Amino acid sequence: MKLNLKRLINSNHSDMFGMLVCLVLLVIVFSTLSPAFLTFSNISNLVLASALVGIVAAGMTVVIISGGFDLSVGGNVALTGVVAASLLADGMPQWVAALVGLSVGLGVGLFNGISITKFRINPFITTLAMMIIVRAVAFIYTDGVSFAIRDTSPVFPDFGFWGRGILLGVPVPVWMFILVSIGVYILLNKTIIGREIYAIGGNEEAAKVSGININKVKLIVYVVVGVLASFSGILLASRLTAGIPGSGNGYEFQAITAVILGGASLSGGRGKIQNTILAIIVLGVLGNGFILIGLSSFHQDFARGVLLLISVGIDQLRQRRG
Repeated sequence: MKLNLKRLINSNHSDMFGMLVCLVLLVIVFSTLSPAFLTFSNISNLVLASALVGIVAAGMTVVIISGGFDLSVGGNVALTGVVAASLLADGMPQWVAALVGLSVGLGVGLFNGISITKFRINPFITTLAMMIIVRAVAFIYTDGVSFAIRDTSPVFPDFGFWGRGILLGVPVPVWMFILVSIGVYILLNKTIIGREIYAIGGNEEAAKVSGININKVKLIVYVVVGVLASFSGILLASRLTAGIPGSGNGYEFQAITAVILGGASLSGGRGKIQNTILAIIVLGVLGNGFILIGLSSFHQDFARGVLLLISVGIDQLRQRRG
């Protein structure tokens, strides 16, 4: 056991060191190719965009460590955004719109969790179906159009503040990402449920024999990722000042890429939120740099796909070596 723990720690350090080297190289390359890369406005846009995906990736870290999977997060982001925006358009207070939006994520998470635990439907199939269903519901709910947000509450800051505001020189969504990351770190490393999540991902049968309530833990995991996806959707709607049914497209694959790039195992039982954070920054720098040097979004998708394939390949090699 000591040898395995030491190997795991060394492996986590290796993952982080490799990403740090990659990050430094990317910064050097893109700052050389584009003088605008290291400007304050560009860095601010980079971290803002990364924060929104990062909140989703934080939840994805939890579910992948448990040995699960969630492809529905992008659609969840979109549906939450349009629901919150429509309520604001009807004159509802911000806190009501936010609570209802978070309830959307809670409902999606519960549906996924119950389908997987009670009906034994494969997580990939369950969340793939929900990805399609939730995205379709977002378009049906809006008739394919966007809800513009015009909130001028005298009590609270405008709704746009939560997605575009600056607090102590840092974009508000970045503060939210930091708080979410701290919360996920505490959940995974300082609580009993966190230890149970790692145990289930590492060996579900052994966890069951040891007395862990597998279904309860998995249900919590999918609720966590669902609520965090909806939280990101609220912030994204605030940033865009609109609820857009097509928003959040690709968030699921960016989040999965970040978690796997950060060293988590698709088979479960392995992963660190701090590694996911670093991977999100690497992906953000890569995407931002591509835009600045004039490459299209298709090149970004190609690069993310290659990174995901390489990361999964490394994970498979690591598992074969034990």
